Amino acid sequence: MSDSATTVGLLGLGALGDIFCGHLVSAFGALRVFDLDEAKVAHAVERGATATSSARELGAGCDVVVVSLPDPPAVRAALAGADGLLEGAPAGAVVLDTSTISPQTSREMHAAAASRGVDYLDAPVSGGEPFQTGVDGARAASMTFMVGGDAGAYERARGVMQALGSFSFLLGPPGSGSTVKLISNLCAGIHALVAAEAFTLGAACGFSPERLLEVFEHTDAKSFFMTDYVAPRVARGDVSAGFTVELQLKDHRLAAELGHDQRVPLPLNALAIDAWQRLRAQGRGANDVTDAVFFSAEQARQDLGARPAPTGRAPRDAGAPPRQ
Repeated sequence: MSDSATTVGLLGLGALGDIFCGHLVSAFGALRVFDLDEAKVAHAVERGATATSSARELGAGCDVVVVSLPDPPAVRAALAGADGLLEGAPAGAVVLDTSTISPQTSREMHAAAASRGVDYLDAPVSGGEPFQTGVDGARAASMTFMVGGDAGAYERARGVMQALGSFSFLLGPPGSGSTVKLISNLCAGIHALVAAEAFTLGAACGFSPERLLEVFEHTDAKSFFMTDYVAPRVARGDVSAGFTVELQLKDHRLAAELGHDQRVPLPLNALAIDAWQRLRAQGRGANDVTDAVFFSAEQARQDLGARPAPTGRAPRDAGAPPRQ
C-alpha cells in the first residue's frame, strides 16, 4: 500500500521513467520530477507532476526519490555531480535507483549517500509476468525489483515499489541488486539471440516462427522470453523500442566487467557482445532487441513472413534491400 504522506520524487523520464510517472502520481497524489529534457518534464507536468529546476532541488523536497537513468555516468552525474541529488537530499531520505548500472557504481553511490545521511538502494527492475516484459511490465505495474542495501531503507521504500511492481527481493548489501540484474539481462540477451538463430534456420528449412512455436510449447526449446516477448513482436513486425539494442549491449559489457572482477569466464556473453555490436554498427542501436531476429534473417536472405514497421532502421550492407 502507498503512503500518501510520503513525498516522492522521480529523477529521469526516459522510457521507464515516463511510465513510472503516471503510476506514482496515481498512487501518491503528487510527484516532483526532474529531467534534463524539458519536453519530458512538460509532459510529466501535464499528467499532474510538479517540475523542479535541478536534481538538487528535487532531492531537497522528497522522502523517497526514484531514479531511472540509462548508465553509470548518468547516475554519477545526477546523484553526486554538481547540483546533484545528494547535495539537496535531507538526512533519512531514500534514493531508490532503478537504473541498470555496475555493482561498483552502486557501491560508490551508496557510500556517497551515506556520507550525507541518505539511504541508497540499488533496485534495478525487470518484467517477468506473461506478456508483461520490458516496458509492457512497467505499464502493467508488474515489475520485479532486485534490491541491494539496508533493510530499514527497503521497508521505507516498499510502498513506492508496490506502486510500480509486483515483486521485490532484498538480496544483500549494496551492489547486490545490480549484480543480479546484470545476470538476468545476460540471460535475456542470449535468449533473444537464440531466438534469432532458431527462427532464421527455421525459415531456411521452410518453417515459420509461428509453426516452430507451436512445437516449442511442448519441447525443451520453450523459453519465456522467446514466447512472450520476442515472438509476438516478430509476428507484428514491431522493432519499436521496448528494450533497445544499445541498452542490451551496455548490460552485456557490464556483465563482462563483473565476470572479469570475479574471475569467471563468460564465453557466451562475449559472443553476445559481438552480435549486439554488429546490430548497432548497422544503425539499429535504437531498435528493440527483437530486431536481432530480422537482422539474422536478412543476413541469411530468409523471409520470416513478417516485415518490421518503419521505425526500424535498415542496414546499408546486410545483404538485403533496405526496409521501407
